[in-house]
Amino acid sequence: MPNVKEISEKTFKETVEMEDKLVIVEFYTNSCVNCAAIAPTYAKLSDDHKERAVFTKLNANTSPDLVRKFGVMGTPTFKFFCHGRPIGEVVGAINETLLNNQIKDFLRHKQDCLSKITPLPIEIDGYG
Repeated sequence: MPNVKEISEKTFKETVEMEDKLVIVEFYTNSCVNCAAIAPTYAKLSDDHKERAVFTKLNANTSPDLVRKFGVMGTPTFKFFCHGRPIGEVVGAINETLLNNQIKDFLRHKQDCLSKITPLPIEIDGYG
């Protein structure tokens, strides 16, 4: 997965918090069947949106502090970040269209994220 960067607790801050683009973090485990199933789709979407978003993956088994911090209860969990701030998530098995539409929603509302208003004053509808 050339456009999906593997990160860890050590590299999380520099990768997620210092990035100006939308950052998507997939929390996964090696034993997760749904994580393996979504991997080709996630790689494809990372290629489709590489100019506007950063795609990463984080092994939940080796990053318990981040799993706790962000309330990850299962894998795969896709967390969306803007300037290090979590702005949304998708949990569980999801198809390409739904994941792509979520990504497009967050990209479409990037200016709202940049204002650093909490919570985002928009409705993420999943229709892209």
